[in-house]
Amino acid sequence: MTPTRYSGVLKIVRFNWPWYVGVLAATVTGIFLLNLGIHRRWAVLVVAGLFVADLWLLVSLAVSHYIYDRSLVSRARWLDRVDSTRVRRAAIFHAGQDEASEAVVRALRNAEIHTFDFYDPARNGTASLKRARALAKRHDAAIASDNIPLKNETLDLALVVFAAHEIRQDMQRAAFFRELARALAPGGRVVIVEHVRDVWNFLAYGPGAFHFLSRQTWSRSFARGGLQLLRETSCTLFVRVFVLKKP
Repeated sequence: MTPTRYSGVLKIVRFNWPWYVGVLAATVTGIFLLNLGIHRRWAVLVVAGLFVADLWLLVSLAVSHYIYDRSLVSRARWLDRVDSTRVRRAAIFHAGQDEASEAVVRALRNAEIHTFDFYDPARNGTASLKRARALAKRHDAAIASDNIPLKNETLDLALVVFAAHEIRQDMQRAAFFRELARALAPGGRVVIVEHVRDVWNFLAYGPGAFHFLSRQTWSRSFARGGLQLLRETSCTLFVRVFVLKKP
Protein backbone atom coordinates (compact mmCIF):
# COMPACT_ATOMS: atom_id res chain seq x y z
CA MET A 1 0.00 0.00 0.00
CA THR A 2 1.38 3.41 -0.97
CA PRO A 3 1.89 5.66 2.09
CA THR A 4 -0.44 8.65 2.28
CA ARG A 5 -0.59 11.77 4.41
CA TYR A 6 -2.78 9.81 6.84
CA SER A 7 -1.04 6.42 6.80
CA GLY A 8 0.27 6.76 10.35
CA VAL A 9 -2.99 7.65 12.04
CA LEU A 10 -4.87 5.03 10.02
CA LYS A 11 -2.49 2.38 11.34
CA ILE A 12 -3.23 3.50 14.88
CA VAL A 13 -6.96 3.18 14.21
CA ARG A 14 -6.57 -0.29 12.68
CA PHE A 15 -4.47 -1.54 15.59
CA ASN A 16 -6.79 -0.12 18.27
CA TRP A 17 -10.17 -0.12 16.53
CA PRO A 18 -12.11 -1.80 19.43
CA TRP A 19 -11.34 1.17 21.67
CA TYR A 20 -12.60 3.66 19.09
CA VAL A 21 -15.67 1.56 18.36
CA GLY A 22 -16.33 1.33 22.09
CA VAL A 23 -16.24 5.10 22.50
CA LEU A 24 -18.57 5.59 19.54
CA ALA A 25 -20.95 2.94 20.88
CA ALA A 26 -20.95 4.63 24.29
CA THR A 27 -21.70 7.95 22.61
CA VAL A 28 -24.68 6.54 20.73
CA THR A 29 -25.94 4.86 23.92
CA GLY A 30 -25.54 8.08 25.89
CA ILE A 31 -27.46 10.10 23.32
CA PHE A 32 -30.21 7.47 23.37
CA LEU A 33 -30.46 7.70 27.19
CA LEU A 34 -30.61 11.48 27.07
CA ASN A 35 -33.48 11.29 24.59
CA LEU A 36 -35.35 9.06 27.03
CA GLY A 37 -35.45 11.94 29.48
CA ILE A 38 -33.42 10.45 32.34
CA HIS A 39 -33.08 12.20 35.69
CA ARG A 40 -31.12 15.45 35.54
CA ARG A 41 -28.35 14.18 37.84
CA TRP A 42 -27.74 11.19 35.59
CA ALA A 43 -28.00 13.36 32.50
CA VAL A 44 -25.18 15.58 33.78
CA LEU A 45 -22.99 12.51 34.40
CA VAL A 46 -23.75 11.10 30.95
CA VAL A 47 -22.96 14.40 29.21
CA ALA A 48 -19.73 14.81 31.19
CA GLY A 49 -18.65 11.25 30.41
CA LEU A 50 -19.42 11.62 26.71
CA PHE A 51 -17.58 14.92 26.56
CA VAL A 52 -14.41 13.51 28.13
CA ALA A 53 -14.44 10.26 26.11
CA ASP A 54 -15.14 11.94 22.77
CA LEU A 55 -12.64 14.71 23.44
CA TRP A 56 -9.90 12.17 24.17
CA LEU A 57 -10.82 10.21 21.06
CA LEU A 58 -10.53 13.28 18.84
CA VAL A 59 -7.40 14.57 20.55
CA SER A 60 -5.68 11.17 20.35
CA LEU A 61 -6.40 10.96 16.63
CA ALA A 62 -5.17 14.50 16.03
CA VAL A 63 -1.98 13.93 18.03
CA SER A 64 -1.35 10.57 16.33
CA HIS A 65 -1.75 12.21 12.92
CA TYR A 66 0.68 14.94 13.94
CA ILE A 67 3.28 12.52 15.31
CA TYR A 68 3.16 9.76 12.72
CA ASP A 69 2.30 11.74 9.59
CA ARG A 70 3.45 15.34 10.05
CA SER A 71 6.17 15.68 12.68
CA LEU A 72 9.92 15.11 12.76
CA VAL A 73 9.18 11.57 13.96
CA SER A 74 7.55 10.71 10.63
CA ARG A 75 10.70 11.97 8.89
CA ALA A 76 12.96 9.77 11.04
CA ARG A 77 14.64 12.73 12.74
CA TRP A 78 15.84 10.27 15.40
CA LEU A 79 18.50 9.24 12.87
CA ASP A 80 19.91 12.74 12.41
CA ARG A 81 22.85 12.36 14.78
CA VAL A 82 23.85 8.92 13.54
CA ASP A 83 27.15 9.08 11.66
CA SER A 84 26.46 6.76 8.75
CA THR A 85 30.17 6.53 7.87
CA ARG A 86 30.83 4.73 11.16
CA VAL A 87 28.01 2.21 10.88
CA ARG A 88 29.05 -1.00 9.19
CA ARG A 89 26.46 -3.24 10.83
CA ALA A 90 23.08 -2.16 12.19
CA ALA A 91 20.12 -4.03 13.60
CA ILE A 92 16.46 -3.08 13.96
CA PHE A 93 14.39 -4.71 16.70
CA HIS A 94 10.60 -4.60 16.73
CA ALA A 95 7.60 -6.39 18.19
CA GLY A 96 5.75 -7.43 15.05
CA GLN A 97 5.38 -4.06 13.32
CA ASP A 98 8.60 -2.63 11.86
CA GLU A 99 8.50 1.17 12.11
CA ALA A 100 12.11 1.88 11.12
CA SER A 101 13.49 -0.16 8.22
CA GLU A 102 12.52 2.10 5.33
CA ALA A 103 14.19 5.15 6.89
CA VAL A 104 17.23 3.19 8.07
CA VAL A 105 17.87 1.65 4.65
CA ARG A 106 17.78 5.13 3.08
CA ALA A 107 20.09 6.62 5.70
CA LEU A 108 22.59 3.75 5.97
CA ARG A 109 23.09 2.75 2.37
CA ASN A 110 26.46 1.09 2.93
CA ALA A 111 25.64 -0.75 6.15
CA GLU A 112 24.72 -4.36 6.65
CA ILE A 113 21.26 -4.21 8.21
CA HIS A 114 19.51 -6.98 10.15
CA THR A 115 15.88 -6.88 11.27
CA PHE A 116 14.58 -8.95 14.18
CA ASP A 117 11.09 -9.51 15.56
CA PHE A 118 10.95 -10.21 19.32
CA TYR A 119 7.17 -10.54 19.40
CA ASP A 120 6.19 -13.21 21.93
CA PRO A 121 2.46 -13.91 22.25
CA ALA A 122 3.00 -15.55 25.63
CA ARG A 123 4.66 -12.44 27.10
CA ASN A 124 3.66 -9.39 25.10
CA GLY A 125 0.70 -10.60 23.07
CA THR A 126 -1.69 -7.69 23.60
CA ALA A 127 -4.69 -7.57 21.28
CA SER A 128 -3.49 -4.42 19.50
CA LEU A 129 -0.03 -5.94 19.01
CA LYS A 130 -1.53 -9.09 17.52
CA ARG A 131 -3.51 -6.97 15.06
CA ALA A 132 -0.40 -4.94 14.21
CA ARG A 133 1.60 -8.07 13.49
CA ALA A 134 -1.21 -9.52 11.37
CA LEU A 135 -1.20 -6.37 9.24
CA ALA A 136 2.60 -6.27 8.85
CA LYS A 137 3.86 -6.27 5.27
CA ARG A 138 6.44 -8.94 6.08
CA HIS A 139 7.58 -11.11 8.95
CA ASP A 140 11.21 -10.83 10.01
CA ALA A 141 13.42 -13.33 11.80
CA ALA A 142 11.74 -14.22 15.10
CA ILE A 143 13.96 -14.11 18.18
CA ALA A 144 13.63 -14.20 21.95
CA SER A 145 14.24 -10.73 23.37
CA ASP A 146 16.77 -12.19 25.81
CA ASN A 147 18.67 -14.18 23.18
CA ILE A 148 19.79 -12.04 20.23
CA PRO A 149 21.55 -14.11 17.53
CA LEU A 150 24.51 -11.75 17.05
CA LYS A 151 28.11 -12.27 18.07
CA ASN A 152 29.73 -10.25 20.85
CA GLU A 153 30.77 -6.69 20.00
CA THR A 154 29.78 -6.82 16.33
CA LEU A 155 26.97 -4.26 16.20
CA ASP A 156 27.60 -0.58 15.51
CA LEU A 157 23.99 0.56 15.83
CA ALA A 158 20.86 -0.93 17.38
CA LEU A 159 17.48 0.72 16.77
CA VAL A 160 14.32 0.00 18.76
CA VAL A 161 11.53 2.29 17.53
CA PHE A 162 8.19 2.31 19.42
CA ALA A 163 8.77 -1.32 20.40
CA ALA A 164 10.78 -1.71 23.62
CA HIS A 165 7.78 -0.81 25.80
CA GLU A 166 6.06 -3.95 24.54
CA ILE A 167 8.47 -5.94 26.70
CA ARG A 168 6.25 -5.52 29.75
CA GLN A 169 8.24 -7.27 32.46
CA ASP A 170 11.10 -5.29 34.01
CA MET A 171 13.51 -8.22 34.25
CA GLN A 172 12.80 -9.31 30.69
CA ARG A 173 13.37 -5.75 29.47
CA ALA A 174 16.66 -5.55 31.35
CA ALA A 175 17.71 -8.86 29.79
CA PHE A 176 16.97 -7.44 26.35
CA PHE A 177 19.21 -4.44 27.03
CA ARG A 178 21.95 -6.72 28.35
CA GLU A 179 21.83 -8.60 25.07
CA LEU A 180 22.10 -5.32 23.15
CA ALA A 181 25.09 -4.33 25.31
CA ARG A 182 26.74 -7.69 24.65
CA ALA A 183 26.35 -7.34 20.88
CA LEU A 184 27.36 -3.68 20.79
CA ALA A 185 30.81 -2.99 19.33
CA PRO A 186 33.16 -0.50 21.00
CA GLY A 187 31.85 2.97 20.18
CA GLY A 188 28.49 1.51 19.13
CA ARG A 189 25.16 3.09 20.00
CA VAL A 190 21.63 1.98 20.90
CA VAL A 191 18.79 4.31 19.87
CA ILE A 192 15.46 3.92 21.65
CA VAL A 193 12.46 5.90 20.34
CA GLU A 194 9.46 5.89 22.67
CA HIS A 195 6.47 7.65 24.11
CA VAL A 196 6.91 8.24 27.84
CA ARG A 197 4.22 8.10 30.48
CA ASP A 198 4.04 11.82 31.25
CA VAL A 199 1.58 14.71 31.34
CA TRP A 200 1.70 15.40 27.61
CA ASN A 201 0.97 11.82 26.62
CA PHE A 202 -1.78 11.57 29.23
CA LEU A 203 -3.42 14.69 27.82
CA ALA A 204 -3.17 13.19 24.33
CA TYR A 205 -4.12 9.57 24.99
CA GLY A 206 -5.92 9.59 28.32
CA PRO A 207 -5.76 6.22 30.13
CA GLY A 208 -3.97 4.78 27.10
CA ALA A 209 -0.84 6.63 28.26
CA PHE A 210 -0.47 4.07 31.06
CA HIS A 211 0.65 1.57 28.43
CA PHE A 212 3.80 3.68 28.05
CA LEU A 213 6.64 3.45 30.57
CA SER A 214 7.78 6.24 32.85
CA ARG A 215 11.17 7.86 32.40
CA GLN A 216 12.22 6.40 35.76
CA THR A 217 11.37 2.91 34.51
CA TRP A 218 13.40 3.44 31.36
CA SER A 219 16.40 4.67 33.35
CA ARG A 220 16.22 1.62 35.62
CA SER A 221 15.98 -0.75 32.65
CA PHE A 222 18.96 0.85 30.90
CA ALA A 223 21.09 0.61 34.04
CA ARG A 224 20.09 -2.99 34.76
CA GLY A 225 20.92 -3.82 31.15
CA GLY A 226 24.45 -2.45 31.49
CA LEU A 227 23.89 0.56 29.26
CA GLN A 228 24.59 4.21 29.95
CA LEU A 229 22.43 7.10 28.76
CA LEU A 230 24.57 9.22 26.47
CA ARG A 231 21.91 11.63 25.27
CA GLU A 232 18.19 12.18 25.60
CA THR A 233 16.28 14.45 23.22
CA SER A 234 12.67 15.22 22.44
CA CYS A 235 11.17 14.56 19.04
CA THR A 236 7.91 16.48 19.55
CA LEU A 237 6.37 16.91 23.01
CA PHE A 238 5.17 13.32 22.94
CA VAL A 239 8.22 11.29 21.88
CA ARG A 240 11.62 10.87 23.48
CA VAL A 241 14.83 9.60 21.89
CA PHE A 242 17.33 7.84 24.16
CA VAL A 243 20.85 7.24 22.85
CA LEU A 244 22.74 4.63 24.86
CA LYS A 245 26.30 3.33 24.96
CA LYS A 246 28.38 0.90 26.96
CA PRO A 247 29.88 2.48 30.07
